[in-house]
Amino acid sequence: MRSDVAFLNVGAKSAVQSAVVKAMAVCRWENVVKGDGFFLKVNLLSKEVVPGQCTSPWVFEGVLQAVRETFPHARILFGDCDVSTAIQLDSAVKNWGFDAIGRRYGAKFINLSKSETVNRSFGEIFKNIQLPRVLLDTDNIITIPVIKTHCITPFTGALKNQWGLLPRVRFKYHPVVNDAIAEINGYFKDKLIMGVADLTVAMEGPGPRVGKPKICNAVMASTDLVALDTAIAKYMGMDSNGIEFIIRSERYGVGSRDHRIVGDPFYVEQFQPGRGKDYFIYRWRDRIKAVPGLGRFILGNTLPFRFFGFLAVLYYRLFWYNWHGRKYAEYVCRNPLYREEFKHLIK
Repeated sequence: MRSDVAFLNVGAKSAVQSAVVKAMAVCRWENVVKGDGFFLKVNLLSKEVVPGQCTSPWVFEGVLQAVRETFPHARILFGDCDVSTAIQLDSAVKNWGFDAIGRRYGAKFINLSKSETVNRSFGEIFKNIQLPRVLLDTDNIITIPVIKTHCITPFTGALKNQWGLLPRVRFKYHPVVNDAIAEINGYFKDKLIMGVADLTVAMEGPGPRVGKPKICNAVMASTDLVALDTAIAKYMGMDSNGIEFIIRSERYGVGSRDHRIVGDPFYVEQFQPGRGKDYFIYRWRDRIKAVPGLGRFILGNTLPFRFFGFLAVLYYRLFWYNWHGRKYAEYVCRNPLYREEFKHLIK
């Protein structure tokens, strides 16, 4: 059956939070809830506040509001993982204001990289993987990605956001990223009840970290993550027929690409694509990979990748953020709709 994907504009007549609540209601999300436990999977890639890099605070709050008002006694957790080559999450949740928002709604923050794990084996890729016990024990997972172009996959959306459910050494799965995305979503598909896509301030170009904010003034939502990512790809000017993680997730039974868009009139907003050569760590990974013998050794070991990842983080924090990121953040804050959301967070 064709899945509904809600598309709502955010503007003078529709504030961010109310647009999120309405988008969820249009999808009748409460009909697929199982039990009273919720985990909200946000994207908190960076501790530096550059809108478009991480899930926007008001979008996160809109989902929290909808869950708390609909299920007043629900147990609500939210969180993400540390990235593979940097420790950012505990600082990010404070710098982006998520900790304060969570407290207002009685939601508890969880750093999945620090939580207890359980060994699991499934699929062709994950023969021996540690998964956070808190995810295995929760009843419902709502994923809240910020939409960004990506230097490996074409974009980060509802499906790719589950990459952050893997608490450690995710980078070793990059060579098989499309299958890995399909398998992790397939494993949690009975718990993944909803995706709410943050397109208020998105990102284009060399994402997921050093791209340029793109103000889109929209939110999208669906109870079918494959349908949602298919519609997101269309919005970004991409053809989902060429996006492997969407195709493989559909084959894995996560959802269907067959969808209809409901809500406001839909339109296409062309995104500048991300390319691996634009991103430090992947540019050098590809060069090393081309060296006979050396490529297999380097890419097959954890330490060298961590070293290059560490250099990439240094470049981002010491150069890119100070020369570009801060200016991008100030640019977003000149928009009257988002000034109140971000101005007090930029340091």
